[in-house]
Amino acid sequence: MHALLTEFLDKWVWSTAKGAPGADFRLRLTRDKCLDGWELALRSSIEEIERGLASGDNEWKRQVAMGGYAGEGVQMSIKQMSAQLLSVDLAAQEKYINLQRMRARQVWDECKHSKLHLEVLMENGWVKSERDLARDPAAHTQPLPAYFGLSLMFPHIHPLARAAQHYFVEAIACLAIQAYLSLVEDPMVRHEHLSQRDEELMHFMEGKYIIDTYCGELQDQKPVEDTLDFLLHRLRVSL
Repeated sequence: MHALLTEFLDKWVWSTAKGAPGADFRLRLTRDKCLDGWELALRSSIEEIERGLASGDNEWKRQVAMGGYAGEGVQMSIKQMSAQLLSVDLAAQEKYINLQRMRARQVWDECKHSKLHLEVLMENGWVKSERDLARDPAAHTQPLPAYFGLSLMFPHIHPLARAAQHYFVEAIACLAIQAYLSLVEDPMVRHEHLSQRDEELMHFMEGKYIIDTYCGELQDQKPVEDTLDFLLHRLRVSL
């Protein structure tokens, strides 16, 4: 197991709150499914960074910043998180109020996050302002499936389904950030990732909290496990 993954597990994954009803379920998912996916994604990130560093030019930095903006630009972020807020029926609002508050906070987080990628693009002269990105299709093209609410087409997803995305995918984001910080010296690239480190960790901890708190019963575990299986499939296909 890579040292960065071991450190992440020891700091953030293995600990559980006393009496958390879904903790055993989360730890089973972690050992049976998440660990292999996290290791695979981390090694892929490291290989991609090393290829960029060995390329001798800055195109890889532009692609990273552009891809980050495409996934977290203001329009994409508002649509994505609004769809997740809508997944909670009015009758269930009280039950999931903490979940709703964290997702509302994430709308702001993601909109702010996209500005970091914009700063890298501007600093290197690839764009003059965000207006340039408004006219560039690449800045608004997200290859991930809309299953996770990248449009308002899917407001019917189970309220707990996205917990799998927060737990599994945001852990991958945390690990990728640590890989960038351990391998890259460029100050703008480090700024782009260092500034978002705590944000991605908070989103991971949201998934951890939701699973530990709400997933003590089989009927609440199934949508999370089904979504995680979908995510693992997508990861293996893409890598």
